[in-house]
Amino acid sequence: MTGDSSAARLPGRPRDEDVGPALLAAARRLVVEHGYEAVTTRMIAEAAGAGKQTLYRRWPSKAELVLDAFLAHAVADVDEASRDEGPIGPALAGFIARTFAALAISGAGVRGLMASAQHDAAFRGLFRTRFVEPRREALRRLLRAGIARGDLPAGADVEAAVLLVFGAVWYRLLLDEDIGAPQAERLAAVALDGLRARS
Repeated sequence: MTGDSSAARLPGRPRDEDVGPALLAAARRLVVEHGYEAVTTRMIAEAAGAGKQTLYRRWPSKAELVLDAFLAHAVADVDEASRDEGPIGPALAGFIARTFAALAISGAGVRGLMASAQHDAAFRGLFRTRFVEPRREALRRLLRAGIARGDLPAGADVEAAVLLVFGAVWYRLLLDEDIGAPQAERLAAVALDGLRARS
């Protein structure tokens, strides 16, 4: 059965439909363990049981693969929280808590990405658009939904709240400080007080 593609596949190599997730998982794990700069595409491909050409057929650069790996790990919970239709107080606290929980798992790797972004303008642009901005937009959606429901005043300063929340999130992450539910609730309360006061 020479026409059977499964027969031609090397033992131990993932099936084609499994290669993408395997590469993403390997990239995230290796960056968490070794830091972004130390990890190569060859290391990622070998850890995933794939070839470098297979990697490059899906991602044009290491930067885009790594950013997608961290995005795939964290964004689902954050995006789910941004669609919460409950009262804005618990919804915002839940959003921040989910963000903290995701970063508690992958924080070491994200710190490495942020460090690399400081001296690589191209990577910094990708990091902002592929990793940071989707989280900002998820929070904007949550806050705008609160305004639409009447939980927040129509004139609430959404952008200032986004700056406040993520400024605190990234600051605590960079300093490797505790990021958990109590901090999420306190940060949400401060943000909501500001949103209501600045209408």
